Amino acid sequence: MIDHAEVDHYRRVVAAVRERGLIPMVTLNHFTLPAWLGAMGGWRHPSAPGRFERYCRSVVAALGDAVDWYCTINEPGAVAFGGYLGVLGFPPGFRDVGSWKRAISGLTEGHRLAVEAVHAVRPGARAGATHSMQEWEADAGGRAAVDYLRRMNEDVFLEASAGDDFVGVQTYTRARVEAPAIVSPLIRTALAVPALEAALVPVAVRWAAGHATAAVAGRNERLTQMGYEFRPEAVAATIGRVAALYPGRDIVVTEHGVATDDDAQRVEFISRGLASIHALMEAGLPIRGYIHWSLLDNFEWAHGYAMTFGLVGVDRATLARTIRPSARFLGGVARTGRLAVDGASSRR
Repeated sequence: MIDHAEVDHYRRVVAAVRERGLIPMVTLNHFTLPAWLGAMGGWRHPSAPGRFERYCRSVVAALGDAVDWYCTINEPGAVAFGGYLGVLGFPPGFRDVGSWKRAISGLTEGHRLAVEAVHAVRPGARAGATHSMQEWEADAGGRAAVDYLRRMNEDVFLEASAGDDFVGVQTYTRARVEAPAIVSPLIRTALAVPALEAALVPVAVRWAAGHATAAVAGRNERLTQMGYEFRPEAVAATIGRVAALYPGRDIVVTEHGVATDDDAQRVEFISRGLASIHALMEAGLPIRGYIHWSLLDNFEWAHGYAMTFGLVGVDRATLARTIRPSARFLGGVARTGRLAVDGASSRR
């Protein structure tokens, strides 16, 4: 059943975006899960992909020709990892490998059906998923863990994007996994046995996440409020992976940003990230857009309002908004098409 009041609300939002000379890009599902579907098992349930397709058809029809760009599912790898393996505490709160794999199947099928729905209802509109990706690094001992995590959190969803009009890349940091050399062959052996995989993976992924953060801190590298390595150029590595998988496919950076209480760091993050993206554009990669996360300090799911990602600060007590220097910096780049890099100027 469609809530027509909410549909009308989003029609007004889209109209306001277009009136200001901006291009609306609509995400059809961003982490939220209806309580009734969660009670059925969420994306594990066989009916979930078909239900999502019907929902997408209704939304796309309601928005009509006002929207030309659609993102189907935001960060499906994070949805599966967080809600079905229990790592991020997302709903519906499953914590086992079987649920994780069933959710992956449901999400990839839901995405494919959503792309078909967009194309059927709104011919000419462009559809794709937005992928949570990291720049991965590992020593000999950490290689098997990295290969497995990248495969299950990124590659299976990228492969499901073979029929998409564009690939959305969302990157915030670099992940490094280091371990004694003997660990990789042990992990590869264990992952070949389903029972061992089921027992090992929930423990291993928590260890890897904690170990990676500790390793970065131990090297005295800057950490963001999220505990991530301050690595704006990581986005260039993930764009490169997508371009290698789908040569010539349009790419949109649908999220790139930093949680920090020092806005000078945000300006640095944006500048260094854009410089790395510009180098890829100069090399001929079809990068069609860059969307910074986020305009406003936002509710960061598992972290609430503690993380400040915004170009515009928000006082949660009064809701007063403060335009930060980073907003004016990015606005200047957008207006002029120029980015100063080490005293020089790059233009797009």
